[in-house]
Amino acid sequence: MEPSPRMPEPATSHHDTPEPSARHDAPPRRLKVGRYLVLAALVLGAAAAYGILERDRSEAELVQWTNERAIANVDLVTPQHATLDRHLALPADVAAFYTAPIHARVNGYVKMWYFDIGAKVKAGDVLARVDTPELDQQYEQAKGELAKAKADYDLALLTANRWEALRASQAVSRQTADEKAGDAQARKAEVFAAQAHVDRVKAMEDFKVIVAPFAGIITARRIDVGALVSATNADAKGLFELAATDRMRVYVRVPQIDSADMRKGLKVTLTLPQYPGRKFEGVIDTTSSAISDTSRALLVEAIFPNPDGVLAPGAYAQARFDLPLDPHKLVIPASALIFRNEAPEVAVVKDGEVKLTPVTVLVDLGNQIEISTGLSENDKIVKSPEDAIETGDKVRVQTIDGKKAGAAPGAVSDKDAAPGSTHEARK
Repeated sequence: MEPSPRMPEPATSHHDTPEPSARHDAPPRRLKVGRYLVLAALVLGAAAAYGILERDRSEAELVQWTNERAIANVDLVTPQHATLDRHLALPADVAAFYTAPIHARVNGYVKMWYFDIGAKVKAGDVLARVDTPELDQQYEQAKGELAKAKADYDLALLTANRWEALRASQAVSRQTADEKAGDAQARKAEVFAAQAHVDRVKAMEDFKVIVAPFAGIITARRIDVGALVSATNADAKGLFELAATDRMRVYVRVPQIDSADMRKGLKVTLTLPQYPGRKFEGVIDTTSSAISDTSRALLVEAIFPNPDGVLAPGAYAQARFDLPLDPHKLVIPASALIFRNEAPEVAVVKDGEVKLTPVTVLVDLGNQIEISTGLSENDKIVKSPEDAIETGDKVRVQTIDGKKAGAAPGAVSDKDAAPGSTHEARK
């Protein structure tokens, strides 16, 4: 735009003087505007500084809140003494109280057998007879030799007496009489020897009749009529197997860790798969008192009454021991165990800090574990530790042995609410 033409100024006289306000109006107005600008800058700077400080404070609170949220919430339990009887179930072998293979003591042929497998016999019952023609001839020969020895002795004694009478009349020398007396004594010794031989052969003759050494059940028969039997084959199996089953021996191999509890008189319960639901009661009679270097187990022998003969030799069974309580052993939840290193560990908490402690597991009771070493009854351990838990970790205790350790569940504390949340805004 073109500037408008300047109007001519009116003429003034020397009496007309301009007013001070008109002359000095522009500078004060600029000063006032500057003051406003400075004031606005100060306000904006203060607002910016407040915003920066508030943001730093919020960030610090957020970091603190995040760190607190990173601390795991845990439930603690105290190791307890076992309050229930502990049971130990192991496989067992059933054996007869007495068992014996019946062998032949003479050579010959089976003339007859009288009892088959499963037969109940009494001590002294005849099981079989053996025909021994060779032994019979030896017996007759031994009796003939005995008769001859007796005759020789009678003649020698008569001769000695006669020579002793002649010596008294000085008809023979003393030397000759003594020789006859000595010959008579030698013949007497021969009689004793022949008699012993007859007795020995007669004793062998008695073995022609095979009898039961004790009362029991025939569990095996390995002969038949006409079978050749030999007394010289010691490695051969017996003609019969005889077992006494009125009482039974049960053998159990107990692991070394439980061997200290195996004492004479300890109750044992036996179960067999062919008799479901039925239990047999017995007690420990003795142990081997030695740990096997191959199985690392103690051999335990228990005695069971068997009046009805239900327990059979050679049977497989399950033996259950009622072990006494041990006040030194502690029980913890199975979920408290951590399997990470060579030995199982538990997370012990003290003053809010975790320490991984190795323990010795004695028995797995299912949902509980029996511990022998590593813990005391005053320790507090994490009931269900996380997989990543480590020594030195900080934790927040929620409950101890099922009792609340802090505020009621579901309550939100000031430190639990995130900065800037609705809960914080209400304050």
